[in-house]
Amino acid sequence: MLEGVLRRATKLINGIENLHYEERLRRLGLMSLETCRVRGDLIEVFKFINGGYTIDADNFFAYDKGNRRGHSKKLYNRRSRLDIRKFVFGNRVTDKWNNLPGPHHTGRSPVRPQAYRRSPL
Repeated sequence: MLEGVLRRATKLINGIENLHYEERLRRLGLMSLETCRVRGDLIEVFKFINGGYTIDADNFFAYDKGNRRGHSKKLYNRRSRLDIRKFVFGNRVTDKWNNLPGPHHTGRSPVRPQAYRRSPL
């Protein structure tokens, strides 16, 4: 629903109203709301796992102890029978977190943190 509001609002800007939605966002320097939500979720997972909060991360995540390929901070997606549990924060972000490339999990990324900040409008 909110994505539709953003879609319509970008059409109101003169000169780009006939472009595709993704192109309008790119030209305006914006991200889709879905991308913003996923980005925010991954930042929160990073903070939980690397000790940014005093809350124990084990309450939200189960670590994969299978020594599989990839990085050392893989998460295990807990089984759930009910849909309400499938979409909880810990289960929602597990696959996205596990698919990130290696250096982003430990905080030793070669990319400066300023590169991840959103540009002002």
